[in-house]
Amino acid sequence: MPAPSRPRSVAAALASAGLLCAVAPAAAVNGIQLGGYGIKNAAMGGASIALPLDAVAAANNPAGMAFVPAVANLNLQVFKGHSSSDFLLPGNHLENRDTTPTPEGGINWRLSPTMTVGLSLAGQGAGADYRQPLLPVPGAANAKSSLAVAEFIPSLAWMPTPNLAIGAALNLAYETFEAQGVQVATPGGPVQLPAHGSQSASGAGLRLGVLWRALPTLALGANVKTKTKMGRLEGYQDDLLASADGRIDIPGQYGVGVAWNASDKLTIAADYLRVLYRDTKVMQDPSGFYWRDQPILRLGASLAVSDAWTLRAGLSANRVQVESTNVAPNLLAPSILDRAFTMGASWRMDPKSEFSAGYEYNPNNKMTGTGPSSGVSLASKVQVFMLGYQHNF
Repeated sequence: MPAPSRPRSVAAALASAGLLCAVAPAAAVNGIQLGGYGIKNAAMGGASIALPLDAVAAANNPAGMAFVPAVANLNLQVFKGHSSSDFLLPGNHLENRDTTPTPEGGINWRLSPTMTVGLSLAGQGAGADYRQPLLPVPGAANAKSSLAVAEFIPSLAWMPTPNLAIGAALNLAYETFEAQGVQVATPGGPVQLPAHGSQSASGAGLRLGVLWRALPTLALGANVKTKTKMGRLEGYQDDLLASADGRIDIPGQYGVGVAWNASDKLTIAADYLRVLYRDTKVMQDPSGFYWRDQPILRLGASLAVSDAWTLRAGLSANRVQVESTNVAPNLLAPSILDRAFTMGASWRMDPKSEFSAGYEYNPNNKMTGTGPSSGVSLASKVQVFMLGYQHNF
């Protein structure tokens, strides 16, 4: 197929995937984020800041797109989660099971030997559906919530020298949010907040990055993502999100990474990433979600066992962003996972086509509430199944 027509068809597919991502509740393992972006990097524990492997690289470090050839990727991460809670009253046990597909992908064009432009798509979010009221109050609605975010990331990367790249990208976000069955304590007993249905908002931020191949076998990278300021989710500014004027901004972050080619077949990579949840207004209300900033460590390795097959594995660990005093408000965003183990493989069918698969396991983690959250426990465990296709132009 001629090269000009393929990029247009892939771009159309990415746009369709973005719309799906925007209406399906994306699921998270690091706060509202997935463990990794790009199937290959996700299978390496998410390590990616100094190791761009596909056209989703701008979601990890926009400078990485300079070292990615002219390619297109279409990926799918399927989140399968199970959370539960013993909430306030004896025998009041809540169960939440969720299976959510989250599309991602990207496309990268080379304008010249030193300049690339690309578009990456990433998704994130959180939510729960307990299919019963939080408390057995007459007339109470079933408790559920959903935050889904699609991030469209147009990027530009420039190589001032053959070993150094600088990248910049816009972070164009579209989110949908819905919550119902939220009960708050009053002197007269629990009161249910009004339901405002599914509301949407959009916003924009900026991503910057640098990637330096200091040695033929060693790469160093750094990235910065500003807070993405989102519009108001109508209705929620009057109650549930009053402290944030009805806005759920996407948090900023920064990170550093290293990648080492230990041999011509073995690559090892590691990242340190810090997500700045506390800088968003929605996380500054002590009586609400009140997430603290989250440090994340990611480590991964890949081994080329043949010209066609590459195997990958990794792990990641974080400090849970939820504090024990705020377990109760976080029942509708039960993201309390603190470690993950990953594995995956890629098969190069021919010089232009490659298929990748991966698996992530987040073991059960449990939190017991203290202070205002006394009498509440929350447990969560997650699996993520990944599948992706890459086409080289």
